[in-house]
Amino acid sequence: MPRGDGMGPPGGGSQRGGRMRGTAPGAGPGGECVCPSCGTRIAHGVGAPCNTIHCPSCGSLMIRG
Repeated sequence: MPRGDGMGPPGGGSQRGGRMRGTAPGAGPGGECVCPSCGTRIAHGVGAPCNTIHCPSCGSLMIRG
């Protein structure tokens, strides 16, 4: 608590973690999908999470990178 009065941060709520991380790496439509098995990288597109895309080289599911 910033002021020690039990009220918490001004404006309510913490900005750490969770889905609304703003400009953190991996947030938003840009970036890359990376294969954890072979390291192949492909551009991440809108509408398809990386963990639903299969690697074009080895067939493993991709992760956000």
